[in-house]
This record gives sequence, C-alpha cells and structure tokens, in this order.
Amino acid sequence: MTVPKSILMPLSSSGQEKERMLGALSVAAYFSAHLEVLHATLNPRRFIPDEVVARRMPQSLLQELEALASKYSVTESSELQQLFQSLCDQNHAPLTEQLIHDAPTACWQEIVGLRSELVGERGKVHDLIIVPQPKSGTPTSTFEAAIMRSGKPVLLMPRTLTTFCADRVLIAWNGSTESARAVASALPVLKAAKQIVVGCSNRSSAREPGIDKLIQYLARHGVEAIGKHFDSHRLAAGESLLQLSDSIGSDLIVMGAYTHRRVHEQIFGGVTRHMVGHATIPIWMMH
Repeated sequence: MTVPKSILMPLSSSGQEKERMLGALSVAAYFSAHLEVLHATLNPRRFIPDEVVARRMPQSLLQELEALASKYSVTESSELQQLFQSLCDQNHAPLTEQLIHDAPTACWQEIVGLRSELVGERGKVHDLIIVPQPKSGTPTSTFEAAIMRSGKPVLLMPRTLTTFCADRVLIAWNGSTESARAVASALPVLKAAKQIVVGCSNRSSAREPGIDKLIQYLARHGVEAIGKHFDSHRLAAGESLLQLSDSIGSDLIVMGAYTHRRVHEQIFGGVTRHMVGHATIPIWMMH
C-alpha cells in the first residue's frame, strides 16, 4: 500500500525504445520514484547444447561467435544507454543511485543473463515492474515471470505511450484474491485519482465480496468510487471490460492477473491474455 519508490523496467531492442523509456520516466515522475532500467544480454553459448560444445564445435569458432556477439551487444547497449541518459536529462531525472526525496531518479543496469529470470528475481526488491505490451499480442516469458514470480504489481504499458496519467481509473472486480491484491497495491494511485469506477461482469456479480463491499473498503481509505455492472454474455469478458473502459474514458485499469488456473487460461483464452493483446491504456496487474 506504500507509494512505489523503486521501479524496474526490463528493456530490449525490440522497437519503440525511446517511447518505452519516456513512458517509464513518466511513471517514475508520477511517483517521484527511482527507475532502474535493466538491459540484459545473452552469451551465445547458452543457445548451443553442451554436448555440441564438448564434442563438435571448434573452440576457435565458439570464441569467434562470442566475440561477435559481445561486440554487437556493447554497441547496442552503448547506443541505448546514451539515449536513456539524454532522455533523463531532458526529463529532470538524475542518473544516480542516491535517494533524492520528492524527485525522480534513474539508473542503467547492464547484465548478462536471461531477461525473464532476472526480472522474476530482481523484481522482488522493487515496488513496481513496468513491462511493455508485447508485439505478438501474447504474454511473453518476461511478463509472466514478472507476474508470477516477483510478488509485485506489474504495469503493462502500451509500447508507444510516453506519458502516464491515472485521473480516471477502472477497477476490474470479480471478487478474486488476485483482484484484491491488485486493488491493495494500487491504493496510492486510487487515492490520487479523480474518478474511480468499479466494474464487474454479470457473470461475477454473485461472487463475494461484491462491488458494494469493495466500495465500502475503498471509502475507509478515503477513496470514493462508483460501481457498474457490464454484460459479458455476448462478448468475452475482456472485450466487454475494454468497452466499459472506453465508455468512461479511463486512463488506467486495475485488475488481477491469471485469476483462473493456467491451463484454463491457455485453452480458453482469458481476460489477462485479452488485455495483454488488446488494451490501449496501461494495466495495473497483480497475481
């Protein structure tokens, strides 16, 4: 329930790097938080089976591959880091590890390793993880590691969104444990919002605790909210939720992630997968 003060964002060279950096810096400015950008690279040896390395591949060729990969990685990292430093300067976010009260700060971390594993581990010592919406429209291993392993909320950001605003917030409520965790973690955002709508599908309206109890809980935290039920009988719940979000002009959606069993999500889709593929605004998620 504390205001996020330590934010982690994994960064890869998969396009829209500048926009993604600006979006993350905007989130850091919103919370006056420290932003750590994690740029992870892989050693090519990781992709070569051990038995191939041991028996078939000449060491000279392996060393040449590693040297080429290292040269490319250093060049790419240097260019991205320079761009990040420039954007930090423009947005008054000093590059420092030191704490500056009531002001955003940032740092760049260059690490060799698998991005998803690093995010799952390092996310545990941050308050919030920013993950870009995947190009493929399906959850990535980095997104799933952040959601399932970090124990912290994840902010799914559209790749081209450069500013963060949370004046109008939609809470997607179905009475699940995951939804409850998402709401609790988002309380600092909810307290600062100008309008909050709690949305619940007709399919979930009978589940307890219902909308009224959530609204009462929020009121005890000084947060005023109104409830809206939406019909998801004709459309998928995710599609209906996005329609409600559009109709009220929300800037942010707060919701639980993977509230059904993973097998059910993979076979039948699910709200989480739909939001990852189709949302056009940031989604605050927690498992």
